[in-house]
Amino acid sequence: MPSQPAILTLGASTAEVIFYLPTPPVLPPHWHHNQANAITDIIALNGNHWRKIVTIMAKICCRHSDLSANHGAAWKQIRQSLLQDVSPQSLAHRLSCQIQIIPGQLSHATEPLFNPKCWHIVCGKETQQRLGLHTIEHAQTVDPNNKIQRQQTRLLTPYLDYRQYANVLIETTRQLIASEYLSLN
Repeated sequence: MPSQPAILTLGASTAEVIFYLPTPPVLPPHWHHNQANAITDIIALNGNHWRKIVTIMAKICCRHSDLSANHGAAWKQIRQSLLQDVSPQSLAHRLSCQIQIIPGQLSHATEPLFNPKCWHIVCGKETQQRLGLHTIEHAQTVDPNNKIQRQQTRLLTPYLDYRQYANVLIETTRQLIASEYLSLN
């Protein structure tokens, strides 16, 4: 019987927001999430698709609404250090972030534990199916178009692409997490 592929984890060692995705980016040799150019390297090797993914993540992890104010200065700075371990100085500006790549259908033995002290954003139908989360029992809808389902700190969301996850949904997600984050800790 073939062994279960391992979940690939990229980003902060302790995260306040974990994004679950189906496909990993191509990483350069010796890449590490704490390198100053970690995100730049991902974008350079993977193109516009991963630029959009990390931009949406940065906007969601931004503690302050800044999607259009100052031409997005806050989220642009956050994007550059998105996966780095958070220093105490940056805690006021952003939440720490991690990406977990779900390689295929997981057995119950390898399912990630959904720690209630952080937010879990399960991105897209493919990732949701791989985790066995087609729907969440007792979930509430977060947005008027029923695109995001929530159960405690777990969110089932569209894939991180602007056609599916428009700025209004990004802001809805950001506001939800920012407003409720303090109550988790």
